[in-house]
Amino acid sequence: MRLNKYIAESGYCSRRKADELIAQGRVTINKHVAILGTSVEDSDIVRVDGEKIKIDTDYEYYLFYKPKNVICTNSDKFGRTLAVDYIKSKKRLFTYGRLDYLTEGIIIVSNDGDTYNRVMHPRKELYKTYIARLDRPMQDRDLIRLEKGILIDGKKTAPAKIKKIDEMEIKVSIYEGKNRQIRKMFENLHYDVKDLKRVTIGNFKVGNMKPGEYRKLTDEEIEYMKKL
Repeated sequence: MRLNKYIAESGYCSRRKADELIAQGRVTINKHVAILGTSVEDSDIVRVDGEKIKIDTDYEYYLFYKPKNVICTNSDKFGRTLAVDYIKSKKRLFTYGRLDYLTEGIIIVSNDGDTYNRVMHPRKELYKTYIARLDRPMQDRDLIRLEKGILIDGKKTAPAKIKKIDEMEIKVSIYEGKNRQIRKMFENLHYDVKDLKRVTIGNFKVGNMKPGEYRKLTDEEIEYMKKL
């Protein structure tokens, strides 16, 4: 098994992050610094920053309503609250994708790295829906621009599904996951997003969940993810 996949399936992080850790020389195999593209055998001892890791196939899956002022990483040098801290589990969990610090809404949390890579790959076109509250009324011409895709950070976004709830509240569905994408899309059109909430991820919906609440996924929901 490739080393980056091994690290991801251990639940430590995603494959992309694993490649970064390997490139930084923070991963060892049998006490030797690993290199990108290395394969791992069952008998090998893999460590990240000195911590021994292994694949745990006893997976847990949760839907979590992330409150504002909570971050979707597994550590923070500023001591801010982590999303995974809310969930009572002995597993090393991580979030499927991220919501920025000021955005609330649902997120999937698990220790299943292989399913993470299937769910989060852009080719899956898994739509996420957000409700954005703006600082001023939304112009119809700007709705059309968002639907067609606009430039942010030098690249054009994929077409979005847009619905006006009222003059200052807009529902946006996208399948991309660029950093702060929703906020940047509106900022590009000179709107300030006052509040932002994610209410769906594919077939997962916020329902009656409140910030800070979480629940285990049902067997049917887990099967849905694995078939994506």
